[in-house]
Amino acid sequence: MRLPACIAVTFAAVLAADLDAFAADTAQSSTVLGPSNPQLAEGARALGDGRIEDGIRLTLEGLQSPSSVEDRAAGHSNLCAGYALLKQWEEALKHCNAALSIDDKNWRTFNNRAAIYSGRGQFDLAMKDIRSGLQLAPNSRTLNESLRIIQENRRLLSTRSRSSLRPP
Repeated sequence: MRLPACIAVTFAAVLAADLDAFAADTAQSSTVLGPSNPQLAEGARALGDGRIEDGIRLTLEGLQSPSSVEDRAAGHSNLCAGYALLKQWEEALKHCNAALSIDDKNWRTFNNRAAIYSGRGQFDLAMKDIRSGLQLAPNSRTLNESLRIIQENRRLLSTRSRSSLRPP
């Protein structure tokens, strides 16, 4: 059975005041699948099925095998999404940066990294990545929803901060 040329791993975004939950919910990635690296394909499938630890393990194993440049970039992007779902921000960021150093034309990787920055409360960096992603895919519903959620979470955090500064 031949796998489709591209599988997108998408995790639904929901508005949440909890920034960690937002980052996990918006993490997503895609990979180009081919017969040359079945572990990357299975890793992407596992992530898409919500088997995060399995997806990370399979993707890490797949990256040890010779792969195309596109597959390596997609593998790192998938690892970024997986680690973001586990709220392992530093490891996730490392893989997003690796993916973008290989291929800076994948809007999903920018969305993944924006989720990490948002989860860390770094809204300016998150917005910068969303804008970079929108330059590549201006009609992406995912990026536009991420933009809306980041703006709302930034607003909610700002409102909470102001109300906590008011005397009782």
